[in-house]
Order: sequence, then structure tokens, then C-alpha cells
Amino acid sequence: MRTVFIAFVLCTLMVQSSLAQRDEGNHRNFPLIISIEFHSLSLPFKDKKSLFKNIGIGLGTEVSYNGNRNWVQQFKMIWYGNKTVGGGLLFQTQALWRPNMVDDAFSEIKLGVGYLYAKRPKDGYIPTKNGWKNIGKKGKGMFVVPIGIGLGYDSYSEGTYVSPFANYQFLLATNYNESMPLVPFTLMELGSRVHF
Repeated sequence: MRTVFIAFVLCTLMVQSSLAQRDEGNHRNFPLIISIEFHSLSLPFKDKKSLFKNIGIGLGTEVSYNGNRNWVQQFKMIWYGNKTVGGGLLFQTQALWRPNMVDDAFSEIKLGVGYLYAKRPKDGYIPTKNGWKNIGKKGKGMFVVPIGIGLGYDSYSEGTYVSPFANYQFLLATNYNESMPLVPFTLMELGSRVHF
């Protein structure tokens, strides 16, 4: 009962905060989102050394729920390379809440779902009656749940403008293998939204 009450209070505060920040028409739908992605197969904030080793790129866009930048739905495609655990292609959608911080600076809280196709870094083998059979570097698809936090700057302009951001995302992938059904990994994102 206490958990339900706390969840209700948090939801009420989030809705009240978003309504208090309402500034009609401060967002343009379908900006071009371009980001550099850094992949790490680790728990959040655990493996800081490898956080910037495995580079990738992300492309996407977003649509506002209410015409403002504070509640949006984001759609993104991310490719990353990782020599140790293999590269991947991630398709995800996330709901974003962007409360204002100071002037045009904002923070972000993200939650969503996605699909990851990850390849093996080396050839894989499966046991058969005649020994081991090479199955190559075939990958596999996995359902993922991405959760993220971030900071950014968005100075609304009538013309084309750029809104830089930095995000840290924790993703939980399902169906990784039989011994580890859930696997955590992180993405550090540095990029910008280009509003036309």
C-alpha cells in the first residue's frame, strides 16, 4: 500500500510540474536527432574506463505530446561497435520528461522499450552428435528496456536551431543466453537535436 501511495504522489508531482512549465508552442515536432554513442556491457556507473571505448552513432526524431518540449516521445536507431562483446543495432522508443532547470537548460528522464540485434564478436559453436559445429558470427534479437537521465540546452527559435544534449542510459536486455537471461549494458550519448 505504501508503494502505491508513493507512486501516486510522484505521478501527481510530475503532472503538476509539467503543467506549471507549460509554455505554449515551444517545441517543433520531428527534429533530426544525431548522437555519438558509447557502449559498455556493464552495470550503471561500474565500468567507467570502458565507457568511451566502443563508439557508435544514433539517428532519430521525436514528437511532443502537448506541443511543448517537456513531454515527448522519442524514436531512435543506434548502431554501435564493440570488439569484446560484438556490435549491435538498436531500435528504441522512449517517453521523455524534460523539466526546466535554469533558463533554457533542462534535465531529462527517459523510459521506453526497444529491440536489439547483437552480433557475436567471434564465430560461435553449437554441440552436435559429431562434435562442435561452427555457426559463424550470427547474431540474435533481444527485447530491451532502456532507462536514461540527461542534460541539455534548448533555446527556442523561430528559425532552424540546435539543441545539444548528453544522456546516460541503462539498458536491460532479455534472452541474452541460457545462463544469463537478463544482461545490463549502458550507453553514453552526446548529440544534438536540429529543429527545422
